[in-house]
Amino acid sequence: MYDILRGTPLWVYAVFFILTYYGVRGCFKSHESKRSLQFTPAVFVAISLVSLNFSQGAAIPLSVYALGMLAGWVLALRFYSYQGVVRDGERLVLNGTAKVLLVYWGFFAWRYYSGYQEAMYPELADGVSAVATSALASGIINGLIVGRSLRLLRFFKAELYVIHVVEPIGL
Repeated sequence: MYDILRGTPLWVYAVFFILTYYGVRGCFKSHESKRSLQFTPAVFVAISLVSLNFSQGAAIPLSVYALGMLAGWVLALRFYSYQGVVRDGERLVLNGTAKVLLVYWGFFAWRYYSGYQEAMYPELADGVSAVATSALASGIINGLIVGRSLRLLRFFKAELYVIHVVEPIGL
């Protein structure tokens, strides 16, 4: 185990600490902008799409990834609580939840595990089951991230402003 950790590049630790930082921030009440809700899932999806294994062609990994994304999106509707979300101008005020941290750690753990498996057993990495499993897990985790962001972006479309009518003071 120590050899695995010792052989891990420093950039992997940096990615882990960045994901942990943003995950811990999600554990506390925070303000999210529309831009961050659009940017964050795009980064996770881009990383996952670049790291898909296309040794069996593009059809298998992309279709299994899309199926995983759909399943993750459905899970996100039930997994996260959207109660208490308040729109404050161009930002949302969110209650904290440890679920964001768990999903980010899940993303990191899966990427680390699949990278380790690919490095240690390259002959198995190109098999259909390995390609499909990797695409499915990446899709589910990304579906959780994208599903949460899409659901929260809907708060920007709803008119949540309260109009206060002020009566003029007689002169």
